[in-house]
Amino acid sequence: MKINNEREKKLVISSLVQLLYYKKVISFQDSLNLLKKIRAKKAERMLEILYNNKKFREHISIEEKNIRFWLSNTAWKLKMRREMTSVLEKACHVAAFFALKLKEDQSIDVVYANSYSSEALSLMLSIYSDVNYFSIGPEYDISSPENLLVPVVLGFETNLEIERREEIPYFGVNLLYKVSEVKRKMGLVYKIYCKIMQKKDLEKRFCNDYEKRLLKRTIERPSIFSIKRWQKICIKSIHSLNKELENTFNEVKEKELGLEEEAPTPLASSITWLLNRKSLEETIDVITKIPIAQEDFDISRQPMYG
Repeated sequence: MKINNEREKKLVISSLVQLLYYKKVISFQDSLNLLKKIRAKKAERMLEILYNNKKFREHISIEEKNIRFWLSNTAWKLKMRREMTSVLEKACHVAAFFALKLKEDQSIDVVYANSYSSEALSLMLSIYSDVNYFSIGPEYDISSPENLLVPVVLGFETNLEIERREEIPYFGVNLLYKVSEVKRKMGLVYKIYCKIMQKKDLEKRFCNDYEKRLLKRTIERPSIFSIKRWQKICIKSIHSLNKELENTFNEVKEKELGLEEEAPTPLASSITWLLNRKSLEETIDVITKIPIAQEDFDISRQPMYG
């Protein structure tokens, strides 16, 4: 399976240009020109161009021999966070459906304790914590220039990972575990959903056997899969979850997310978080188009690389 993440790779390279501009290594116009080239050329080619410049290379702590690994690893993490955000968006629609069903019942106290709707809603809220683990939190102030360099921030841990390539890829293992848990919980939600909608329960929905099998193999033999293999495994796993959500809850996927005032507080908070998160994703793309700086901002004091 090929990992198609050129968009994420270009975002990572753009963050490098932003870093050089912040450090006043290059001018505004030079930064603008480089960002234009990034949009026109392959990301890996632009990475070579940056590293071939000795002046640039001195300000990047990833060694040249590791740059391809660093690029693919950081871009993969960006892709995983985007994919998990997509999962959360679909889960929000399902949770909104159950919240509305809950409000329709007359005896709200009894319902909240015993109904299928309440049980499903509780499961949905627990799914948010599973998904949010892989997302940059709402405490990020997107007006702060250093926080626009999200790919650079995600690259912090890469130096350490390069030194530990032969060990268990913790990000991949944790992600697979989270996807497995979301599938397990969504399977329970699905059974409740079928009873509410009076639909036939297709028992194989949200099966997490694939994830459980691979996790077991990893525990038994920690170095059985390479980093690249883990990337493909995680992509496949998340894509299967996304597909299941689309196919299973297609009747509720168009529900509006504007339930902040009507929904239970935890659900309302999750919906608000999602809308803010999507806005952050759009804002991040700005760094691929224009250099962004803050007057007297001293990035040299920030441990941004390694």
